[in-house]
Amino acid sequence: MADLTIAFDPGSSLSKIFYTLKSFHPELLLMEPEVAQVPKASLVAYESSCVGSPAAENSAWVEYKGQYRAVGFLAQDRFYADLKLSEPKFELALYKTLALVGALAQKNSLSNGASIRLGVLLPYGEYEDRKLFEQLVTEALAGFRFRGVERSFELESFLCRPEGFGLISRGRAPGSSLKERKIAVVMIGYRNISLLIMDRGMISQGITEDLGFNKLVGCVQRLVSGQKPLKLAQAISKAGSKISTKALAHLVRVQDPGLRDTELSQIRSAVATAREEYWISLFSWLRSRIPSDVDEMIFAGGTAHYLSRELNSLLPHTEKIWCNELEAQINRNFLADVSRNGLEFRLTDNYGLFYYLCGTSERMTTHA
Repeated sequence: MADLTIAFDPGSSLSKIFYTLKSFHPELLLMEPEVAQVPKASLVAYESSCVGSPAAENSAWVEYKGQYRAVGFLAQDRFYADLKLSEPKFELALYKTLALVGALAQKNSLSNGASIRLGVLLPYGEYEDRKLFEQLVTEALAGFRFRGVERSFELESFLCRPEGFGLISRGRAPGSSLKERKIAVVMIGYRNISLLIMDRGMISQGITEDLGFNKLVGCVQRLVSGQKPLKLAQAISKAGSKISTKALAHLVRVQDPGLRDTELSQIRSAVATAREEYWISLFSWLRSRIPSDVDEMIFAGGTAHYLSRELNSLLPHTEKIWCNELEAQINRNFLADVSRNGLEFRLTDNYGLFYYLCGTSERMTTHA
């Protein structure tokens, strides 16, 4: 195996990373999704003002080709970065990759020159950019700075797969044959929805559409004032299909006790309206693109679970798979992070990719 093996899902609501060093022991790293271009002087000021030793992933910034980027929590908290949902995911993923590698190297005392095996998930709509991304990331990893320290690594191997690949490779029942079935993989995240159609073991169709959870959040923002998108998204998700007012209570902004119930009621009503509007759009999109003769549908992503009741009504006679075994494995191995963040169903695709990466590496070593 390489010195460091990484499976990376550069999500728009969270960067999700599974990794292992040479001795196989899976670890999980989570980083906020923001990336911000900042002046060097601002980063120098930040470093000089640091008290104690913040975690590497929470104080990540990189320098590459004279450009400076704060990444993750630092970009979100200190530099007020937005999510840049209109930009290609792979473009931002370059800086996120440098930041996560730098953070992992710092946390694990990984020396310059170490070898890296990297797997990345991209929306099907950006899958054609994989060769360009490989070229960019290979060059960048060979020479950049993380928090002002020169870093240089060898990209031993690179694997890019469309979102949903990890679910096909690890999310189905053991021994079930891909070559005999027609499968639809539906990934619904914060930024977009990706649909893969696999027929007899071959990807026959792939589509990505900007129809993610942010559309629902945006609708709520239009109906009620003063709400921040990520905070709102977390509250809506926690409120669930019954739209629990308890989960929405912290969104209330007014201080007058007599008005708090009124504002809370308005927020709940806005969420109900937005949820219905979003589902109608999603249902129409899915029904027009999923062939009626698929044998099974695999669902993943936080938005898919939020709408699980509705999605189970699609094509009633088609088998539905929610990757329960993958979720169980994630719960067993990463219970603290999962229970704190409610993440198990958002990690399944990348977890499947991680085990595919490690299995491929093991086979290559065995046959070398």
